[in-house]
Amino acid sequence: MTGVVIVNWNGRPLLDACLEAVFAQTAPPEMVFLVDNGSTDGSADHLRERWPAVRIVALERNLGVAAGNNEGIRAALAAGARYILLLNNDADME
Repeated sequence: MTGVVIVNWNGRPLLDACLEAVFAQTAPPEMVFLVDNGSTDGSADHLRERWPAVRIVALERNLGVAAGNNEGIRAALAAGARYILLLNNDADME
């Protein structure tokens, strides 16, 4: 099983394009985890409404990219992921 981990901090304007690209892949991942690093821009609420398949790992404060990735990796492994792709929220997979 493949999981994608995306770390986000106040990146709501970037999320739709990033997630559209992830789910448009020929072989989309079985799991997508978005680690929200204490965003204050409504990122988590937007994901819950628009992207219900995305699993949100909500952190109370911004722990940075490395710690955010570690939290996402832990969540993906706990959910059974065998392969994990770390992706920035401003990335576009073509």
